[in-house]
Amino acid sequence: MTYLRVGTKGLRVISHLLVGLLLPILVIINGRGRWSRENLATWWHRVLLRILDVKLIVRGTPLAGTKVMVCNHISWLDIPVVAACEATRFVSKAEVGEWPVIGWLADACGTFYLRRGSGGTKQLIEAIDEHLGRDSIVFFPEGTTTDGSIVLKFQPRLFATAIETKRPVQPIALRFSRAADGTATAPYIGDDVLLDNIIRLLKHGAITAEIIYCAAIDPEGHDRASLAHAAHTAICSAIAPDSIRTLISREARDSIAA
Repeated sequence: MTYLRVGTKGLRVISHLLVGLLLPILVIINGRGRWSRENLATWWHRVLLRILDVKLIVRGTPLAGTKVMVCNHISWLDIPVVAACEATRFVSKAEVGEWPVIGWLADACGTFYLRRGSGGTKQLIEAIDEHLGRDSIVFFPEGTTTDGSIVLKFQPRLFATAIETKRPVQPIALRFSRAADGTATAPYIGDDVLLDNIIRLLKHGAITAEIIYCAAIDPEGHDRASLAHAAHTAICSAIAPDSIRTLISREARDSIAA
């Protein structure tokens, strides 16, 4: 039965991926109609979560209007979970745009890419600043994934977009349940391979994804570092208080070493 379930759901995932490849065409055909790129992406990600048996639980109050959202990073599933709740765009490392299928989908969703080298961040921030005049943005300031038990220190550079555009920052805390047999299927860490991760998710059955909207932070009076720290503290308080103690201990050691 396990192999039958994996095979059946796998075919549904592949079929839905093929539908996703048509999103850019729908955006072009629709022009300036009611199907915006972001709304199409929201629909597509909601269906994907249903196919994968990922139940979504939303807590807290999402801020209305244009905002800068920041999340802790556990899995590739973070993007479907947030996108299912928010008609928004994401910031990702440039390598994702080069991945087969996934890169095409990321392009279709209007993803902004952070490229390595001098000037990459400046160009990205300029593009995001222009976008924030109309719509919201999401990025993962840890810069890498974890198993969800801690939240790594937030990199401050992209918080400049909130300060420059005077848009509020809404921290979003994410966490995933284990499967019924106790397997942690969601985390995408270390040497994990995307296909293996998807098969593991299909094999072990339904999980729950919880998205927690923390109180919004006004960027007024903050610099990039203090805004990043405030967002990190909010997310840690929601799901991983040990991360606060770890960060404080690390900062104390660094100050002594200096």
